[in-house]
Order: sequence, then structure tokens, then C-alpha cells
Amino acid sequence: MGVRFEITTVANDVRPGDLVVLRLVTQKGAVKWTCGTVRCFTDDADDPAIVLTTGKIPEYDGYSLVCCIKSIPDEVQLSIDDEGEIVQ
Repeated sequence: MGVRFEITTVANDVRPGDLVVLRLVTQKGAVKWTCGTVRCFTDDADDPAIVLTTGKIPEYDGYSLVCCIKSIPDEVQLSIDDEGEIVQ
């Protein structure tokens, strides 16, 4: 068994535990990057912001989501043997 990864750019797909990459373009045109693991979201019902496990809220500093890397565990296939026992 292994772990697969899925990459999304849709902010509504981000969940706690996901790894996010965010980008800020400054007024002078410089690009700054940050990334981290999502801990939770702010309680703003209309536009919740990502809170990283470090406690930082990059969106409050002007960063925007570039992508989210989600780990997806492989599904375990189960079957029932001739004696009615569940086997992997």
C-alpha cells in the first residue's frame, strides 16, 4: 500500500493536513513564496483564510493560493472468502 498525491488549485478543496503553496507579488513586481501545512481556517464565514501549522495566515499578508497538494491513501480492497471471513 502507498500514498498517492493529488494537486488542486481550487481553494474550496483545501483541507486541514494538506500542503499549500502561496505566492505574493509585491508592488515592485518581486515574487515571494511561502508554503506550509494547513492547520485550520479563520472563522470568516464569507471568505475563510488558511491558517498554517506555524500559526501564520499568509492570505492576510496578501499571499494567494497557487496550489494545494493533498495526500490520498490507497483504497484497501476487501473481499469475503468461502468461509464468510473478510480478507484483504
